[in-house]
Amino acid sequence: MKKILLIGSTGYLGKKLKLKLSKNNILVCPSRKKGFDIRKKSELKKYLNNKIDIVINLSGQQSENQRNMTDVIRMGNKNIIELSSRIKKNIKLIYISTSLVYGTSNKIFKENSKIKPINKYEKNKYDIEKLYMKCENDYIILRICNLYGRDKNKGVISQIIKSILKKKTFYFDNINTTKNFIFIGDVVCIINKLIYKNIKNKVFNVGNENIKFTSLVNFLKRITNNSFRYQNKGVEINQTLSQKIDNNLVKNIMHKYKFKKLKNYLINEIRN
Repeated sequence: MKKILLIGSTGYLGKKLKLKLSKNNILVCPSRKKGFDIRKKSELKKYLNNKIDIVINLSGQQSENQRNMTDVIRMGNKNIIELSSRIKKNIKLIYISTSLVYGTSNKIFKENSKIKPINKYEKNKYDIEKLYMKCENDYIILRICNLYGRDKNKGVISQIIKSILKKKTFYFDNINTTKNFIFIGDVVCIINKLIYKNIKNKVFNVGNENIKFTSLVNFLKRITNNSFRYQNKGVEINQTLSQKIDNNLVKNIMHKYKFKKLKNYLINEIRN
């Protein structure tokens, strides 16, 4: 049983992860409602001590408030790294990054592929990755791909399902875009597995299926009897962050685990 400091437990991934990890671990989940602010070292110090075995930081996800997002990513993770280094115990640090750090390309991105972040969010994420790679504590960096699942209001899969159920037109930025998709429950299982594995100082791409939107459209037409309506806005492909992600490292760790297929999920959500 591990004692885990879970930061960001009220978010989409955080809620699911909290439910899973609480079954076999002792969780410490600071709350913003009670005044917790990861940007304040004094606040983090109340929770990060030598009783903690693992820190999982889910904070700093994409936000319209760019300044606040940047502060949470940069200041928050710097505080985690600094305070952990002061404790006479090797606390494992799990940092949630994004596959967007690779930028866009037709090539398949592996963990050692060249990094070319385009926007502020992924630039911030990668800058902090480099700090973890230099820190004194053991670390794991997870470059998570596009999440989907129930209760997720944002994301292309959620928006497509809503457009179909409400019989509205869905607008693709560019129909030739490719994205890697992974079910939220699979990500939770991956993190849970990594907690108990003797793995340190590694970077993992966390994804499942590389799917081109043209293929997705054809599938949606078929399961909706051609009632799926869409338009292609024709945004330049480089601006859509089109990516193909290699996930062999994380799938080898999960061994015989069966990842959810996006097509099965869509059939269930649209037809039922």
